[in-house]
Amino acid sequence: MTATPATPATQEADKLVTVAPVATVAVAEKPEPLPELSSDEESNILAWLAHIDETDPAIIAEVVDECRNDWKARRYFLKRSEEVPEQVAHNHPNTCGECVHFERITEPFRHPHLGHCAKGEPEAIAGLWDTDRRYCERFLPRPQQTHSGQSRPARAETKR
Repeated sequence: MTATPATPATQEADKLVTVAPVATVAVAEKPEPLPELSSDEESNILAWLAHIDETDPAIIAEVVDECRNDWKARRYFLKRSEEVPEQVAHNHPNTCGECVHFERITEPFRHPHLGHCAKGEPEAIAGLWDTDRRYCERFLPRPQQTHSGQSRPARAETKR
């Protein structure tokens, strides 16, 4: 084997140069904290998850948590939430018992006609009567059962 001796690669300089004016130093800056997820943003994301029929609480919690901690994820899901169609405002009174948000009272007693609105619409202390007719922006018709046991969409009311 033959060994080749190293040759110096530096040149003699007339003037000594310090490293400070030549080199730049990268200083890690602390990133700005992510602004808190607003309640409107969270409800838009939850509306989109409902729109795509996502009902798994673990997945829903994971998505919301990711949006609280990651700016890219938040932007992505807020963009997707724009796909949700706006709800049609009903200009006629609806019957509470025909709404998917109407939950019958079962504890501490079961009442055949009383319930509460799962969306928090105003109601009396005792609750809502299932035949109450009222204007409600959150009304969603409950699927009606057919004789075969399958559900079908509720019919639109017709004027008489």
